[in-house]
Amino acid sequence: MSYPKPLSEKSLERLYRESKLTKEKQSFLHAFFAACANLYGAIALRFVWDVYQELKDAPKLRRKDLLTFTSIVRREEQPYYIFEVNELFDEKSCNELDRHIVSKELVSFGYGKFHLFYSLMEQIDDRPYCIPDDFLSYASLVPSKYETALLRFLSNLKSVSDECVPKFGQSVPNEHKGRKLGEFSFLNSGERFQLEWLKRPSAKAAFLEDCSGTVAEKILRLYKRVEHIGRYPTYTLQWMINEVEEAGVEMTKEKMERFLRLMNDYHNNSRLWCLSGWKPCELAAMYRENKSPAISFGPGLQQAFAEGTLNREELVGKIREMGLQVLE
Repeated sequence: MSYPKPLSEKSLERLYRESKLTKEKQSFLHAFFAACANLYGAIALRFVWDVYQELKDAPKLRRKDLLTFTSIVRREEQPYYIFEVNELFDEKSCNELDRHIVSKELVSFGYGKFHLFYSLMEQIDDRPYCIPDDFLSYASLVPSKYETALLRFLSNLKSVSDECVPKFGQSVPNEHKGRKLGEFSFLNSGERFQLEWLKRPSAKAAFLEDCSGTVAEKILRLYKRVEHIGRYPTYTLQWMINEVEEAGVEMTKEKMERFLRLMNDYHNNSRLWCLSGWKPCELAAMYRENKSPAISFGPGLQQAFAEGTLNREELVGKIREMGLQVLE
């Protein structure tokens, strides 16, 4: 089943007119759905309704209004798709509440077009969806200071190697030696292979669009995608190092330490799809608040207390200063 093509502006106007949705509700729903796509990557409509009910100062809507809107916006050009459940999974039923908002970042090309979507679904657990107070502000994403800092670092890395050496495949002469990653663009070995594998001109054009921008911009874009899906940190780090080294960068100890720090800052302070829109730092803070780590004293320390060689009250005080509990 192929995804329906966008309708003309005139046809869309007619559908909205027939829907009886006011301009205010249309504007809200467009911002609301875009925010859902940006915060969660993919979310079923039944959960979208739950999120809506938690919002403050939102226009009054019926669940039927959301269903009507999905039928129309599915025919618009948006940065997300509205998929029926049987377009994503091997399902015979087609419950309207099982429709999914899916960011276009999760849809690829060819036979594996949904592999990123499936990878994300495997990472999401029963964690409740994060609903920030400024929810609608996520309809248009603004780079955080952590993303900006990481992009600046990548952009200033200089290509110095004589050859671009991929992890697999044949090395090629470095045509961009002496230039910074924020000043040029090129297709690496994996991208060249995938471009040759694609047959349809439309798929090739879409793939090249996905590879657009400077090397720094492209690496950051793909890194954000991997972070959202929740790949293992060691995999992500190795992949990032391979990317910059194939572009001709030689990573020193100092560069690597700064690179790791910037990646860690971005990870901890970003709303990730695999965490249902939560920032890792938010989840860590909630864990510390709800369950502070605790320790207990073993027989050796208990004997030291009894003999007077160690002051129990002084030790307990220092431990609690560290934010730890002491079990009696």
